Amino acid sequence: MRKNIAVVFGGKSCENEISIITGVMAVNLLDPERYAAFPVYLSQAGEFYTGAALSDAASFRREGYLQKGKKALFCGQNLCTVHKNKIKTIAKIDCVLNCCHGMGGEDGALSSLLDLNGIPNASPDAAPSALFMDKTLTKLAAKALGVKTAPYFRIGEEEYRKRGAFALRVIEERLGYPVIIKPARQGSSIGIAVAEDRARLVAAIQAGFAYDDLLIAEKYFADRREINCACYKSGEKYIVSPCEEPKTQHKFLTFGDKYLGGAKEHASEFPADIPRATAETVQGITRMLYRRLRLRGVVRADFLVVGKEVYFNEMNTVPGSLAWYLFCEKLSDCKQMLTQLIEQGICDFKAKSGKKMLKNCGVLSSPSLSGKSRG
Repeated sequence: MRKNIAVVFGGKSCENEISIITGVMAVNLLDPERYAAFPVYLSQAGEFYTGAALSDAASFRREGYLQKGKKALFCGQNLCTVHKNKIKTIAKIDCVLNCCHGMGGEDGALSSLLDLNGIPNASPDAAPSALFMDKTLTKLAAKALGVKTAPYFRIGEEEYRKRGAFALRVIEERLGYPVIIKPARQGSSIGIAVAEDRARLVAAIQAGFAYDDLLIAEKYFADRREINCACYKSGEKYIVSPCEEPKTQHKFLTFGDKYLGGAKEHASEFPADIPRATAETVQGITRMLYRRLRLRGVVRADFLVVGKEVYFNEMNTVPGSLAWYLFCEKLSDCKQMLTQLIEQGICDFKAKSGKKMLKNCGVLSSPSLSGKSRG
């Protein structure tokens, strides 16, 4: 019997459209002999929709595309539709593949929803997803594991309003110019700017707060090389990709570099032309972070290489196109990888479900509660 797989894409994020591309790709690549695929679109308003038409990216290019699907929700382990206040069960879901980039999906929100409903998840759990969504928490986790990152300074909007001059002085003294400013919980290079002096630094910070109330300032390396590496787990084996080097003519990888300048897989050097020792360091850190943070599904780690120094930059727990091009020669080969991700998610769920939970400990029937409760 085929397993029912919900592929969730979209999200309450500026990366919603990119997620549509990833999700539709996954829906159409799942092995039809093993799985019945159900596309589930999460709108920027936070509403779920499902329907066969949502398996076609062309549906999203037309106005009123939400009318192509029906409002949906997860009710227990079931995917249901909602119409005129009536709930109809579509299928019992055996596993969900998360294809949402950014907030609402990659940040752990979707993983939490699946946990509450008892649905297996082929993507990372809530805790590591939330951690890696926040670039400042990523830095702390990397430091705790002995992984080198670029020098940085955290900038909260409220604190900046009160002590902005102090923050600017600390950035200048600790990091120097140029400095790169990033919203802490955005992706796809949204809201990022490089500042070469104080005037540009102030402008970059003010612009960044339009996207997030938490920013991160990092030392900018003009002579850096950006190197990526992906990993996923299948059974007891951690499968680590070769390294790639994305290309750009800008000061950093822009949204256009990633998504508007042609296919992502053709905008990079793969494998990256870097020393073997550097590649092994990148791959080793990627594997270690995956294992120590107990990740699941496919993730992509991004690094900065400056001379002989390797700096971990960030972790994408739902990478664009699920980073298939780092593992497969052609898109059709991705079918086997998706199968491995789904079966690993189901296996992990079964293992976790076997743990004991104390359900009735007798506190409510205790005589001590029969009288006045403690304040």
